[in-house]
Amino acid sequence: TGQGPLVLVGAPNVGKSTLVRALSTGEPEVGNYAFTTRGVSLGHVYDGGALAGQVMDTPGLLDRDAAARNAMEDLTMATMDHLPSAVVFVCDLSGHAGERTSSPDAQLAVRDALRARFPRRPWIDVVSKADLYDAADAPPPPPDGALLVSVRQGRGLPELRAAVLDALAVVRRLTGGGGE
Repeated sequence: TGQGPLVLVGAPNVGKSTLVRALSTGEPEVGNYAFTTRGVSLGHVYDGGALAGQVMDTPGLLDRDAAARNAMEDLTMATMDHLPSAVVFVCDLSGHAGERTSSPDAQLAVRDALRARFPRRPWIDVVSKADLYDAADAPPPPPDGALLVSVRQGRGLPELRAAVLDALAVVRRLTGGGGE
């Protein structure tokens, strides 16, 4: 499309692939286990029949030092390091993503580290699985301005889609990809 994509980033098993399926033509594998996504996959986002841009599904990131990351996590970081992209940071704060490696606190630590590393990127925070978040016992508060989304319930998807289209327009302007 001539511009950078919108990259979905977050811990394993937080719903990134499900969101890519809901927002785009992408059909990444979806599974209820960590590291279902082992590579990057793209989907196209359309607005009124016109191609608005691409979204990219990436492998999950764990809260650990760069030296401890596996090849899949390195791939996710490479997409952020080398592509002029917007970011959708996806977290599942309900506690259902996997307490050992993807606890809500660990997810928020990854979010904060990435936000500090990429402070100028167009950024959207998403709390996925909002239906589970609502039912959780004392979940942590979401990041300021985060969109609560439940694909299962269809909740928050119109707002997320509008935010994605806005972020893709910003990336087009910043990269000279045409459009607005």
